[in-house]
Amino acid sequence: IKHPMDLFTINLKLENNQYKNLKEFEKDIRLMFRNCYTYNDVKSKEYCSGEKLESIFNEKWNE
Repeated sequence: IKHPMDLFTINLKLENNQYKNLKEFEKDIRLMFRNCYTYNDVKSKEYCSGEKLESIFNEKWNE
């Protein structure tokens, strides 16, 4: 994984106002999901959890 990203880091960036706009926030979220799918086997719990979380994120993001 060349560019690691996780929820803890995203939360820190939010708390420290490091995102200049929503697009930067979304970019980190999408990177986290891509990394999840790259690193984990498609049949793993982590991969499946990533898919579920991404689905929820997409629903909320598009509201």
